[in-house]
Amino acid sequence: MRIRTNFFVTLDGKVSGPDGRPVQLLLPGFTGADSYGLPEFLANCEAVVMGRTTFLPALTAPRWPWQQPVFVLTSSALPDDTPSDVMSAPTAAELVELMESAGIGGDVHLVGGPNTMQAFREIHALAEVWLHVVPMILGSGHPLAPAGAEPLSLTLQSTRSFPDGVVELGYVL
Repeated sequence: MRIRTNFFVTLDGKVSGPDGRPVQLLLPGFTGADSYGLPEFLANCEAVVMGRTTFLPALTAPRWPWQQPVFVLTSSALPDDTPSDVMSAPTAAELVELMESAGIGGDVHLVGGPNTMQAFREIHALAEVWLHVVPMILGSGHPLAPAGAEPLSLTLQSTRSFPDGVVELGYVL
């Protein structure tokens, strides 16, 4: 299993504004999962893992955004209207076990946020970090890594630029 994440991040390291909205929503060219190389990134993902903060808004979306199995990192019970195939666990290690027992052996897309990414970093389960650097400085908002996170050395795997100045960087751990 290879857990991979793909964040949009501003030049000052913010993944969302003070209101919690992801920075990609500020880009005129962002049209969802069909933009900025996301189709290629998502093509081989067998499952999706996320924290509760990312999961809850999806429940009220006009359309369920995932075709793959969904795993949620949370210590709270999931709401009653949660699709029946969504699984949850209170720790990243338990989620990895759940994914393995469900037969997930390929790529897993870790969908934000920074705390969920940190949880998988701490158990050495994160394999790749993909960043879309947005040519914008927010000044305030939520950073890519939570306060107190240990440094993480990455090896650059690929780069690509887009006409609006967004740069995609792919790193392996």
